[in-house]
Amino acid sequence: MYLNTLKPGIGARKKHVRVGRGIGSGLGKTCGRGVKGSGARKSPNVRPGFEGGQMPMKIRLPKFGFWSKLSYVTAEVSLNALNKVEGDVIDLAALQQAGLVGKRVQYAKIVLSKLPQFTRKVTVKGLGVTRGAKAAIEAAGGTVEVSERAAKAAARLQASADKRAAKVKGLQDKLAAEGIKKPAKKDKTEKAQKAGSKK
Repeated sequence: MYLNTLKPGIGARKKHVRVGRGIGSGLGKTCGRGVKGSGARKSPNVRPGFEGGQMPMKIRLPKFGFWSKLSYVTAEVSLNALNKVEGDVIDLAALQQAGLVGKRVQYAKIVLSKLPQFTRKVTVKGLGVTRGAKAAIEAAGGTVEVSERAAKAAARLQASADKRAAKVKGLQDKLAAEGIKKPAKKDKTEKAQKAGSKK
């Protein structure tokens, strides 16, 4: 192999097409752009996805609902499945060790089973619990500690309610102090003076 024998592979170099060089070239006159229309201009200014005015693909396709990002790291565990967990304290690490949730799960929630068969006395920490599941756990002598995530959500909800209540109370106090004020009626003389000044 020598330097003078090196050459690009087949199809690597494409021959430059020279348009507008007569009828015999095959690309004369309109240069392969067709006759008139937006595509025949120098700058058609067509946005991506534009289909010439017909209903575009993004609108023709059916719409789907909302997918939460937290759904990929959240799992539900039935109350009866807690019988597989060893120990008196049930948290996320215990659920992962028992194989009830995956390793990528960050949040778990205990839901009530259709036929509850859970009679152990356990302490649930850092997990979400439905009302029915909480009642069943407490009926068996266990306790449920509110998770930090649920506590923060409840605090945000309460803060929003307090803010709204304070706003409504402020408006009611202002209305009670000032009363309903109607705009004063203008005299006919003032209207006549304004009409005269405009002329």
